Amino acid sequence: MSVSVSGPSRSQQQLEVRQIGELEFEGVRPLGKPSPNSRGVYGGNLCAQAILVAMRTVDSDFVPHSLHSYFVAAGDDSLVCEYKVEKVSTGNNFANRLVKLYQKDQLKYLVMISLTKKNSIDKTAQAFDKTGKGPRPFEYQLPVKSSAFKHNLDEIPLLSSDPDKLVQHKLTPEFVDIDEADELSKAPSERTLGFYIRLNDQELPTQYKYATMGVVTDSLYLTSISRILHLPRINNNPLGSSGGANHNFFSISLDHSIYFHDDDFSPTNWLYFQYQSPRFSNNRVLFTGGYYNSKGKLIATIVQEGLVFFKNDADLKAKL
Repeated sequence: MSVSVSGPSRSQQQLEVRQIGELEFEGVRPLGKPSPNSRGVYGGNLCAQAILVAMRTVDSDFVPHSLHSYFVAAGDDSLVCEYKVEKVSTGNNFANRLVKLYQKDQLKYLVMISLTKKNSIDKTAQAFDKTGKGPRPFEYQLPVKSSAFKHNLDEIPLLSSDPDKLVQHKLTPEFVDIDEADELSKAPSERTLGFYIRLNDQELPTQYKYATMGVVTDSLYLTSISRILHLPRINNNPLGSSGGANHNFFSISLDHSIYFHDDDFSPTNWLYFQYQSPRFSNNRVLFTGGYYNSKGKLIATIVQEGLVFFKNDADLKAKL
């Protein structure tokens, strides 16, 4: 469990921005890579800081409900990021912001973020029960695997993917051992994988709670192509090395979308990520997946496409 500590958290210190114009911001410090061998700044950090910037341009009761973004060029981890915001629209319940991230006048990241004042089904239900007016609460979701949150997390080894050990993972036994997954007869597009993830930090204010989900929701799964395709393991590692380059392939993220379905989450608590790769074609792989809180509620969904180039004839070794 995360612990509440006074003072700025590590995430706040890393992601903090300063306003330098009416709709212009810059990072207080450069953003980091996911690993030393990475080509550029971790995409999740770019996404997170862009969310923070967008939230600084709306009233405090607005929170993101969706974002759609493109990684235009690799970010330089020796430079701070500069942001220019366009106020596309601001209504009573929704607002839209276009955020462009630059370094040395070169566009690196482009993201459209939509924000809302209503992102809690519990608050909607409470308001309806109290007054009988307004929208009637109605919801459904893709169920989480029955095995999720039934594992003893204390017995699963901890995996930290970034140099600062801020993002933590725990790979389920089914993820690590293909024989445990009961998927040998399934095509890659039908293999449903899952792992646990959290931010190793103290409890966060609302803006950083949403921003750091940008960090969390870009982690690990692109590297897991080796696991999805049942490629030969190196040192019994189901993932291979992180940072976009390993023995089997080189990969980079092309885009990233997040849908925030509810505010009933904390990135500093263990979330379960359940995902699939529906399509691989033209060196592009598509991922879709959902993040569930410990109650089994689907609180966020991601869609991402990555660019993949196989090495050492790894594509010929895939178990299709």
